[in-house]
Amino acid sequence: MPLWKDTEYYADGEVVMLNHAADGYIPLNIVILGDGYQQKDLRQGGKFERTARSAMDSFFAVEPYRSFMDRFDVYMVANVSNDEGTDVTSSGISKDTYYSSVCAGGGNTLATCDYAKVQETVRKLGLVESDYSFYRTVVLMLVNTDEQSGSCWYIKGGKTDVSNTGDGVLSFAIATLAANTLGSSGLIRHEGGGHAFGRLADEYNWGAVADQTKIQNLLNEQNNNGFYMNVTADTGAGSPWARFIGLAGYEDIGYYEGAWGCSAGIYRSSENSIMLNNQGRFNAPSREIIFRRIILQSEGA
Repeated sequence: MPLWKDTEYYADGEVVMLNHAADGYIPLNIVILGDGYQQKDLRQGGKFERTARSAMDSFFAVEPYRSFMDRFDVYMVANVSNDEGTDVTSSGISKDTYYSSVCAGGGNTLATCDYAKVQETVRKLGLVESDYSFYRTVVLMLVNTDEQSGSCWYIKGGKTDVSNTGDGVLSFAIATLAANTLGSSGLIRHEGGGHAFGRLADEYNWGAVADQTKIQNLLNEQNNNGFYMNVTADTGAGSPWARFIGLAGYEDIGYYEGAWGCSAGIYRSSENSIMLNNQGRFNAPSREIIFRRIILQSEGA
């Protein structure tokens, strides 16, 4: 009997609910997809399911997500790829996979996929634009590869009534991750919890110096879209976390130069954090940003 007829295996497109939001909340949605998994990997309790459940556990292992797991619906969707693995640009590897994922390789951590096809899958779950559930959704795309890769891609859909989306800014995000290199799970927390849901900026740098154009771009993202509020060019009263400075219990919060890709001119709030090196926890300003988004979106306040 063919594998796809065997009830021990998930069928192509089969959906499993890994977590249900508690009654009384507007569900926040996490959709876990896999690319480069063949039918043999889709056994119930097999490689893809184990990876998906591990990714979910990692996402909710740190605060504030840990305390608010009961506000999330988590979907796992099985899809069958013809080939195992993914395209790797640096080594010329080409694979035929369901979501056409690509990892740059060669030390470049960029990872992409067919974003339009991902959106089609999400809409089939009933998560659509008309009731704004689409914009309360984060996708974790787990790519079956050992490449060290992870990237986040957003749809920024403009603004609407705050009662529908929480903070009034429409957004949908896909975090594409190398599933076989999750390691300590910092990659899930950085790309999924930090970028995709939290809209947080990277707190590391690659040597650039922030000029006025870079600073204005940051201000535009913050003022127009509510993105990247965990970094700043203002170390005065206009800083997003100015109220934390000198506050008892938050002595570690200050202004540390180097963030958003810049070695100078842009500041982060703590010496270390998940958004800097994938280690530890979200710093206090980042936790507050995530907390606010969870409360506003799940309660519609």
